[in-house]
Amino acid sequence: MKTYRIILFTLIGAITLLFLPSIVGHAIWLIGGTALSGIVAGRWDIAAVNILFFLLFLVLLKYKQRVNWRSRNIYAAFIIALFAEMYGFPLTAFFFARYLGPVSVDYTPRYALSFNFMGVDFILPSMMIFGGTLTVIGLILIIVGWAHVYKSCGALSSSGIYKFSRHPQYLGILLVALGWIIHWPTILTLIMFPIIVVTYFKLARREEAHLEEKFGEEFLKYKRNTPMFL
Repeated sequence: MKTYRIILFTLIGAITLLFLPSIVGHAIWLIGGTALSGIVAGRWDIAAVNILFFLLFLVLLKYKQRVNWRSRNIYAAFIIALFAEMYGFPLTAFFFARYLGPVSVDYTPRYALSFNFMGVDFILPSMMIFGGTLTVIGLILIIVGWAHVYKSCGALSSSGIYKFSRHPQYLGILLVALGWIIHWPTILTLIMFPIIVVTYFKLARREEAHLEEKFGEEFLKYKRNTPMFL
């Protein structure tokens, strides 16, 4: 498993470096305000890199029992649908244009953080800032939770970040999804988000039944004193 992870990290790193110039240029275009005037389409290179990056965090999800591939597949489908529509084919925009007709839209955000950096004017809409913050927090929870479980070597994880949440990594997954929905809501992701929530809640319940059987009163005491997610 360790060799597998090293190969995966190396592969994703190489792909990221390959597309780095395009990514940087696109990022400047996106948060520089120019992107606010239209819809992105056909940028499958940016879509692929983002999909690979966010799917990478599935590797860090160290389940406390046998891997549940259904939950991973649902999250993967959410990420693929999100970035395929964000940068590849704007399905939601075409859907509304097809059934509602042309709509006059003012892309200029009412609330935004504007600043100049190295001669470039940046505009960050409030929803982008809020959604991005939730996404970053979610990624941090996944990484920190993985590191703690990895160091526990099979013992019950009840310290560190696990003192505040029994499932910080699953909470991280939900925050990543919620952050992107706030920043970029689409028909598919809005439909899939409740499914993700229910799936990971059920997964958490099944894992807790396994942990109760394995650790007995030690886990029950921990469960009474620590919330499931928040």
